[in-house]
Amino acid sequence: MTAAAAATAVLLGVPGGAAADGPGATGVGLLPDVVEEVPSHLQVQNTQQREWLRFTTVHINIGVGNLQVRGGGQVEPCEIDGESYPQCTVATQEILDAQGDVVQTRPAGVAVFHPEHNHWHQSTVAEFAVRSALDGPSLVDGAKITFCFVDVEFTGATGSLKKEQPRTYWECNGDLQGLASGWADSYHQSTPLQELDVTGLPAGTYYLTHLADPDDHWLESNEDNNFTWVRFRLSRKGANPEVTVLDSSPCVPQVICGFGGNP
Repeated sequence: MTAAAAATAVLLGVPGGAAADGPGATGVGLLPDVVEEVPSHLQVQNTQQREWLRFTTVHINIGVGNLQVRGGGQVEPCEIDGESYPQCTVATQEILDAQGDVVQTRPAGVAVFHPEHNHWHQSTVAEFAVRSALDGPSLVDGAKITFCFVDVEFTGATGSLKKEQPRTYWECNGDLQGLASGWADSYHQSTPLQELDVTGLPAGTYYLTHLADPDDHWLESNEDNNFTWVRFRLSRKGANPEVTVLDSSPCVPQVICGFGGNP
């Protein structure tokens, strides 16, 4: 168990190691591979004298295995990146074999209950930032975002498997969430948390970056394809700021090019 996972377990009152590997946790199993579409539908929205850069993102599991996350059952308050949540539960990634049996488990942070959505989210699924350079610091308060994982649309992007996999996860509860092989979960720019505060940001060219699984909660077949970006121009010629998309990172893999918001 990592130091961060151990801290989470202590915070939730779980004995050390309780969220780690359990009975039968041997073998590798079929691993997921979650990739992110290039952020799309960029728009600045003015709300209560603040300017919010809003955008759409899509998570796609291109691995041959499901991303399956199970809640720990015990509900307690917790704090994540300085924000307090009244209801949290330890989350565990379950890795399945071809028969659907759990062959390995891994601490996966916590799941938190969002009263405004009336459902559970997995912690630290993505990190958004606005930067003047890809390797530069965040110019606005970057946000580690929680999401509920469910199968929304089948993409066909399943590594070596090309036939449609059954929809497996469809409820935002604290017991079981996930993203089946080949399936996508999309978050439209109008969804809460799909925004960054760019109030007063000068006109110029910037990067909106999106890093999936920033705290490395999930074991994946490829850990190097979780980062995407879009370069945009922010104009302030009129009363309202305008965004023009200039460039973006390539979609990975090519099989999902043209799906959702990818170019």
